[in-house]
Amino acid sequence: MKYSSRFFLWAPLVLLLTLAALAMIHWWIDASALSKWLDAVNGHDIMPGVRVSFAQKRIAGFPFRLDTILKDLRVEVREADGPVVWTTQDFAMHALTYGRVQAILEAAGPQSLAWRDGRGDAHSFEFLPGSFRASAILQNGKLVRFDSEIVDLDGADFRAADAQFHLRIRSNAIDTVVKLQRAHIAGGYAAVLGPDLDALTANGLLDHASAFDGLLRGLDSPAHALDAWRSRGAIAVSDLSLSRGRQGLAVNGKLTLDAHHDPSGILDGNSTKRLIFQGNRILLSGLGRP
Repeated sequence: MKYSSRFFLWAPLVLLLTLAALAMIHWWIDASALSKWLDAVNGHDIMPGVRVSFAQKRIAGFPFRLDTILKDLRVEVREADGPVVWTTQDFAMHALTYGRVQAILEAAGPQSLAWRDGRGDAHSFEFLPGSFRASAILQNGKLVRFDSEIVDLDGADFRAADAQFHLRIRSNAIDTVVKLQRAHIAGGYAAVLGPDLDALTANGLLDHASAFDGLLRGLDSPAHALDAWRSRGAIAVSDLSLSRGRQGLAVNGKLTLDAHHDPSGILDGNSTKRLIFQGNRILLSGLGRP
């Protein structure tokens, strides 16, 4: 066999082994850095105004993915009226070690959400999702898209066959979409919409999105960003529709945030159908009980 023949026989194998070795080294470097960073932020602020803590961690996914698996995760977000706290028994984040910066997030097991309203009253909500998945995409260190979906959300005061929230950055605006399917709302902020909803869809556009730039880059706190935005920003609700039994409601309009970061304003459908956002409650007219 000639030298040139041997070269073309072995060169692809040598190249493949070299690339595999580089990928493995790259993974170990990234995994080691991620592990050290997680240890450093455990029990501390991960960004201004947001604190995380967890009981256990594990890094997996060798050699092309970084899978971060956390046990008993607690996320605390400082807000105008006190912290908003979310806990989950199991949490995982999956990201590729190459290509665009995108993370797939999963949460499982019993979860809870606790917060205080504008009057200082404490609220808590415990639930168990069938599945809880989300996706986050970053460009140049900035969050530009976030999508989340909870299937078979089961709680005492709130249940839904499907609950979705989507966010996209475009120019100086933020597109948001909220969807609920077969939901049961027994109490709380949106109790007037219930108790049983067949479907709810809300499309909103937040203007003056530059106020959130620091937050989307992890450099500003949520409370500070909301304060900076609410002084000049508004949410243009192009379509909020809900169906309940044989009745339906479709409204639109503009909302702002009050000093407690609660939505404020009126969404009109016509002269008799409207949603009034007032402090920590929603008032509904033009849609009776089914």
